[in-house]
Amino acid sequence: MAGNAHEFYLAGKDYDLISGHGVPGDVEYFSKLAKKAGRVLELACGTGRVTLPMLKTGARVTGLDLVPAMLDVAREKASALDASTQARLELLKGNMRRFELGEKFPLIVIPFRAFQHLLEVKDQRACLECCREHLTRQGRLVIDIFDPNLRIIANQMQPGLPGPVIKTVVEEVEGGKAIVWISRSLSPERQVMREEWVLERFDSAGNSISRRLHTLTLRWFYRFEMEHLFELCGLKVIKLEGGFAGQPFAHGGEQLWTVAR
Repeated sequence: MAGNAHEFYLAGKDYDLISGHGVPGDVEYFSKLAKKAGRVLELACGTGRVTLPMLKTGARVTGLDLVPAMLDVAREKASALDASTQARLELLKGNMRRFELGEKFPLIVIPFRAFQHLLEVKDQRACLECCREHLTRQGRLVIDIFDPNLRIIANQMQPGLPGPVIKTVVEEVEGGKAIVWISRSLSPERQVMREEWVLERFDSAGNSISRRLHTLTLRWFYRFEMEHLFELCGLKVIKLEGGFAGQPFAHGGEQLWTVAR
């Protein structure tokens, strides 16, 4: 998962530990779409959390990501699949702001906030225009982003970076455990959220064996801002859902967009 390599240098396995959970229901949702389409391009595919379940539906899947470490983990996971399934998978290093794959797809997906790595309007438009050029005439582009909850934003705003620790995650890992401290700072003027993740691993005796800092910066989008972006890029909104069970759009939840040429 990466569209902004200078900002997102997460090692693949660190990403799975910290943020590899996704949004409840998203894997099933995208897998159903992939099965129906039969051919899918996933942008910012990361370590294959959504990619491989889509592949298992029988679809042919191309995954594109900017970070080699992410793709390495995805390939490692895919190696456990049978040869005929692996033959339907293509994993490519590439930038979702500018790519040329030489084919068109009936389905392009950008799951789990990946579009929000694009902080500048010129990059957002470049990505959407690339997607448009890679869609078949009846193809669909599906993007999942979060809808900014203004109450949470107001409560969490702190001057400067980093913000206070908002979450601590403890995970049991092979040979010990890992603790993740997550702090968040918000800039409503730029519509940007920045998180700092401190990941510390401990052996079975409780001794610290590594400590790494990762940063993640996301731009948030308002509903009509997205509609305007789609229109500027020659894309037509088919539907906006508020969740993976077909919920109506509501403030503070998901923005699950389906658009077409």
